[in-house]
Amino acid sequence: MAYRQQMAALRLVTGLVLLITAGFRPPAFGNPSPAREYEIKAAFLYNFTKFVSWGGPATRGADDPFVIAVLGENPFGDALTVLEKRSIDGRPIVVQRVRSLESLKSCQLLFIASSEEPGLPAILRAAHSRNILTVGDMERFASRGGIIELVLQGDRIAFEINVESAKQAGLTISSKLLSLARAIHREGVR
Repeated sequence: MAYRQQMAALRLVTGLVLLITAGFRPPAFGNPSPAREYEIKAAFLYNFTKFVSWGGPATRGADDPFVIAVLGENPFGDALTVLEKRSIDGRPIVVQRVRSLESLKSCQLLFIASSEEPGLPAILRAAHSRNILTVGDMERFASRGGIIELVLQGDRIAFEINVESAKQAGLTISSKLLSLARAIHREGVR
């Protein structure tokens, strides 16, 4: 059994490394397609869940769904719907759009859209008090207290991690994921 777990972990790490290193290529002329960019970002969201351990209220029963929510204007379009065909630790994935902090009760991963930037500190405090993994792609998201920031770096997508914010949220991030991060931040939500 230990061998199977090691092989599964190796496949996950290899898949994430390939996703990161392959990134996506923009068309020959101009910027990358936003739709393609968010398809890749949706894949990152799914893969992040394989390297994070939740504790506290976000830990639910085996039959409860794993909820991925988007707060604010949804930049993903339909890109997240493909995740609803998958599961995380045997739990079916449910994707939700949420409009308020009160809606975060059943959420395990929250993507915070750029439209929510003015209220970011309050959103992060509320999410982290509920053991929610916060992910965003707004500038300086991780350095301002978000847990994982997706960064468009040339024609690739990279990510930064704020380990102190993860700790404040009661989450443990695998050293394997930390080793792939472009930057590690160590200041939590203020």
